[in-house]
Amino acid sequence: MKTQTQTSLPRRLTAFAISLCALLSFVYGVLPLLTDSVDVLDRMSILLEDNNIDPSRYYYTDVQQVEQGEQYLETVLADR
Repeated sequence: MKTQTQTSLPRRLTAFAISLCALLSFVYGVLPLLTDSVDVLDRMSILLEDNNIDPSRYYYTDVQQVEQGEQYLETVLADR
């Protein structure tokens, strides 16, 4: 007794390609527009760029620096 229906390989590849295109469009299209249109996000991204901060590096190393950076950002954003 089959509980799942089998779909053909071309149909699964098509669904994967459409999903991948949708994800990439969201990440490289919608999110940058959202960042530019929301004032707080725009200020944070400008601050990161001006100080040459690569936020992806801090997820793996320098936890103390991340905490200090977060405190600094909260102070700067609270002043505005």
